[in-house]
Amino acid sequence: MKTTIVGRHIELDDDTKEYAEKKLLKAETFFDKIIEANMILSAEKHRRTAEVTLNAKHAVFHAKEETENLNSAIDSVMEKVEVQVKKFKEKLKDHKHQAKGAILEPEEEDDLEEEPDESIQENEAQIIRVSKFAPKPMTVQEAVMQLKLLENEFFVFSNSQTERVNVVYKRNDGNYGWIEPDF
Repeated sequence: MKTTIVGRHIELDDDTKEYAEKKLLKAETFFDKIIEANMILSAEKHRRTAEVTLNAKHAVFHAKEETENLNSAIDSVMEKVEVQVKKFKEKLKDHKHQAKGAILEPEEEDDLEEEPDESIQENEAQIIRVSKFAPKPMTVQEAVMQLKLLENEFFVFSNSQTERVNVVYKRNDGNYGWIEPDF
């Protein structure tokens, strides 16, 4: 993990830098997919501000805290980021458990993987798996986040604003597309 500590309007002594770096490195213990960690420490009059941005594989965590003491600002901002990471990990964990149970039950999977019908020609496309699930209501941004987390090509969801089934998909250029049917 790459760490960067910057001081704005303040000269950072070695002790403060070491303390901040130690706290940033601790972030890796509660989420191992962090690629880069940045901390900006600043001083204005009697206020001390610590701002942290953690760039992970599929997420960015950001927090800012202002106190009268720089070390307490560092502690508080790291607590805020840790809470964000824990919530994110819980969402991932919940989503993985739902996805496993919602796609196919083990009994159904056996029924679908029977030998293909001999009368179907070899060059015809065949349905080899059926997935049934209830699309979860969410915003488009949340759906894109889920798509990134699952590393799939597309994600079907219920748009919480229109209450209709929508699809987000990953485009070849690295951006995302959104399909919203108009009936």
